[in-house]
Amino acid sequence: MTEPVQLPIDDLIRELSSEIMQIHRWMAEQAGLNTTDLMALYYIRNAEGQAAPKQLAENLGLTSGATAILLNRLEQRGLIQRSPHPSDRRAVLLSLGPAATAEGILHVRQYLREANADVFDTLGEQERGIVVKFLGDMLENTRKALHDLRTNSASK
Repeated sequence: MTEPVQLPIDDLIRELSSEIMQIHRWMAEQAGLNTTDLMALYYIRNAEGQAAPKQLAENLGLTSGATAILLNRLEQRGLIQRSPHPSDRRAVLLSLGPAATAEGILHVRQYLREANADVFDTLGEQERGIVVKFLGDMLENTRKALHDLRTNSASK
């Protein structure tokens, strides 16, 4: 392994985020998708059949019209399915379609785990706990900051 990069922590996070985004872009291109489509598929997968179009729109920062176009595009390719909501007749829930798993486009997580296995394996239990807490706190703060930016931008 090469010598670790010595940058301030915020620079390391930005660099890591940028490299991960490049992997996502490459995977999306290979599947004939744009990055927003791929991020929508990740969101839908992680919601385990409980994603609603409005939640997806908020997560991606899209308008309802742009979300409708995105969902139509993904549904036409068999990448998502819409199902009636069990308790709200007016609502639908989103889930992955058969093409999403057949095309293997959602395997970035596994690819990154395998690519970084040697790094994960060097962490002791206490170090792992510190890293998980730090990353969890960063994620929560970043989500809040993004929400605040979108909310403040929309109110202007």
